[in-house]
Amino acid sequence: MKSFFQLFSVAGLALLLFIPASLVGQTDETNKKIVSAITEGNANELAEYFNTLVDLSIPGKEDTYGKIQATRILQEFFLKNPVKSYKTSKQGNSNDGSLFSIGRMESGNKVYRVYYLIKQTSGKYLIHQFQIQEEN
Repeated sequence: MKSFFQLFSVAGLALLLFIPASLVGQTDETNKKIVSAITEGNANELAEYFNTLVDLSIPGKEDTYGKIQATRILQEFFLKNPVKSYKTSKQGNSNDGSLFSIGRMESGNKVYRVYYLIKQTSGKYLIHQFQIQEEN
């Protein structure tokens, strides 16, 4: 009986160690795909990681949009502002498990600050906030 409890304790500890590592891997993979979509200026690929509703803020538009409408707005933005380069400058996690990322995007002769927030929803990490602001 004692060995059963020892085995159960070891299995429980292994499970506790595995779960956070797998969640970190999932957010890293999601974040890599989001960065790739931004770098390519690909609104459709980016939209794969949108929550059903997204707080979207870009020059001239700021509101909470449905996934389809947010995608169309970003398609128009990327068409008018083709991405030359994108580089992540800061990332972090909050206590609730969400991830934020701040980056710098160059387009034409303009530079933009890009911010997004990813939260876990129904077992997937999805973008809940996405902002593009022109730097001065």
